[in-house]
Amino acid sequence: MKLWLFILLLGTSTMAYEEPKYSVLKKWDKIEIRQYESYLVAETLVQGNRETSGKTGFKLLASYIFGKNQDHKTISMTAPVIQEEKDKSWSIQFMMPAKYSINSLPSPNSPEVLFRTIPNRKLATITYSGTWSETNYQENLAQLKTFLEKENIKTKGLPMWARYNSPFTPWFLRKNEVLIEVD
Repeated sequence: MKLWLFILLLGTSTMAYEEPKYSVLKKWDKIEIRQYESYLVAETLVQGNRETSGKTGFKLLASYIFGKNQDHKTISMTAPVIQEEKDKSWSIQFMMPAKYSINSLPSPNSPEVLFRTIPNRKLATITYSGTWSETNYQENLAQLKTFLEKENIKTKGLPMWARYNSPFTPWFLRKNEVLIEVD
């Protein structure tokens, strides 16, 4: 193997980020039903299309965790970054590390960064690799919806898009998911 490829693969595969805790209730190939525990997020709402909103929201939240807050404190990166449509805008969320509570997080410099607790919930997920394109998202969302309908699994709410890797991760190594809350 060429040295540059080995270094690239080593650098992208050894990063371990804290993720929300869940248990798998059922599994079919790329699709799972999961029971998630509650967790705390930093969130911002952004206007625009999915792609530009995701970038704008990511930059704002990344600035907050990289020390642009009132305590100038850095916060560990977690995964995934969640994007969800909300009332003609987009919610972009970073999970906060479990060691924090709403009261122990540093106050944001921007009034656009908000905190909230995501309650326990059951989610259907489809996991896929590849680019963060709208086409890739829509194809996997359609697969998940078709499967849930076929299995007569009732959903509630709008789908969420989860991205687990940095933009420097090669597209074929990226982990992405589409999630929908189920009854």
